[in-house]
Amino acid sequence: MRYLPTGRLTPGMALGQDIFDGAGRLLLAKHLLLSEEYISNLEFLGFPGVYIDDEFTRGVEIQQVISPQVRSRALKIVYELFGGAGDGQESGSAEVRIQKVAESVVENVVNNGDVMYNMLDIKNYDDYIYYHSISVGVLSIVAGARLGLAYDELCQLACAAFLHDIGKRFMDRELVVGRETSGGADEEVFKSHPKLGAEYLRSVFHFSHEVYTGILEHHENYNGEGYPLGKTGEDIGLFARIIRIANCYDVMTSAQPAGKGQPPSEALEYLMAMSGVRFDPQLVNIFVRKMAAYPVGCEVELSNGQHAVVMENFDNFPLRPLVRVIDTGEILNLRDEESARAITVGRLIMQ
Repeated sequence: MRYLPTGRLTPGMALGQDIFDGAGRLLLAKHLLLSEEYISNLEFLGFPGVYIDDEFTRGVEIQQVISPQVRSRALKIVYELFGGAGDGQESGSAEVRIQKVAESVVENVVNNGDVMYNMLDIKNYDDYIYYHSISVGVLSIVAGARLGLAYDELCQLACAAFLHDIGKRFMDRELVVGRETSGGADEEVFKSHPKLGAEYLRSVFHFSHEVYTGILEHHENYNGEGYPLGKTGEDIGLFARIIRIANCYDVMTSAQPAGKGQPPSEALEYLMAMSGVRFDPQLVNIFVRKMAAYPVGCEVELSNGQHAVVMENFDNFPLRPLVRVIDTGEILNLRDEESARAITVGRLIMQ
């Protein structure tokens, strides 16, 4: 299985994974043979790329952190809550559903063991906020599990992460889309979304104090320059400190109407550069160890000018994967082969 930008897809290619919309509905099923119409629809909907199955990468399986079925359920409940489901008399039902989805995601992560996050998320532009909510949830749970949080704590963390941006449902769409990178005159209005979200959830649900704190404080910076409270260091809730990192990583690596996503390697470099400034240093150290700088199935350019597909990543050696050269089919183990010691990965091919 390999990742290809949508612009490089051709009719007859077979999808390598299910594709869902922001409401959790199946758009295209795994193994489907792509037609010109399907490819045009993917471009129209704003999917930057998808995974395909081909002969070149046959046998390369990417371990998904959560199953497609669980991802679909999570997208559906987040979509409904952002649309207002759960207000009034139905709030109890919605709370139970989000908690059950959180449990399912945590169980998937825990059952997968100490898994590395080794994929590019498949998202479209228009439904970005729903995909983003789920991605931040999964990334937060992966980090929280590595930190050693108990099962119940992971479930609470998942609820906070899935709903960290719920305050944006009260804002104009134009203000929300791409806001993390665009700046502008509505800065203060935008900065109100953590407080709006926490207050809304307190008014209609019965989550733990830690969940509300995680949502309220997820834009606080470790050095005290964040918002809305200007808290510093470990005075910021643990859930919020974890979500802060996961949120930034997903925003940076996701293509949005406001701009193209950055490669995971660059996002990880940023997290490390801002460790102790925006982010908790201990949590950054844990997080970057669980993220693949060059995800399996992605095309990279090597320092010798050759292009290759990443076949496997190694723990503790994130910049030295096993790759297969596209022109020759040669397998290079950048970690172990003496002849490959001088070769490095130059960049991830995103287009």
